[in-house]
Amino acid sequence: MSAAAGKRSKAALKAFLAAEEDPATEVVVVDPRAAELRSLGAEDPAALQAIREVFAGTSLPDDQEKVRRILRTRSEIQREWGDARDSFLAIGRALISLEAELTKGEFARLRHGTERLFPFSDATATQLRQIARAVDGGRIPATACPGSYGTAYQITLLSEPQLRVARERGLIRPDVTRREIMQLRREVPADGAEAPPPGRLDRTRLREERARLGERRARLAEELAAVERRIAQIDELLSPVIEGEAETVG
Repeated sequence: MSAAAGKRSKAALKAFLAAEEDPATEVVVVDPRAAELRSLGAEDPAALQAIREVFAGTSLPDDQEKVRRILRTRSEIQREWGDARDSFLAIGRALISLEAELTKGEFARLRHGTERLFPFSDATATQLRQIARAVDGGRIPATACPGSYGTAYQITLLSEPQLRVARERGLIRPDVTRREIMQLRREVPADGAEAPPPGRLDRTRLREERARLGERRARLAEELAAVERRIAQIDELLSPVIEGEAETVG
């Protein structure tokens, strides 16, 4: 994309918001779709910037109709995404309520027959219950719960030290990805022990690991020696019988 085209795209996007940014400017709206575009852009200017960056090098940022369609779709998906979150929380709460009304034996049978009664597996039902408990218990604020139950479930698996780090890093938010949470689980030990900085050796931990490996090596050596002895015994038993002697089976 040429520099001139980039400037035109940027100018076009600014024009979308001109009326909202400068109340003194009089704009005659001929096409109601343009007014809708300005309204959508004013509500989510970051989306306009994202469109410009995502479609850099194309003419799309200058196409008001396509930009409007993308913004409308984005807005609709965000609403549905929020509805999805509310739906799986409601399902989890309903399952918890049902569990409370059943005996342990009845609940075990319910779990066994989950797929015959509900449109999901017992594993999914377990995750939904756990998410609902985490939200209602305050571990995950309802407004910060991700729209994906798979991602929300990953948050419920965090230990308290990991959850504290997640909050510090701003990872407890609706748009966090499952990959981000799983990466945190790999980086931060469940017990909260601080990992050594990159490039710095933790000699104490290395000595402890070496001691464990040494003990394991000794055990394996003993097992190997026992295996070698047994193999020798078997070889002796299988060796050719001396002529004139009968093979004893016992």
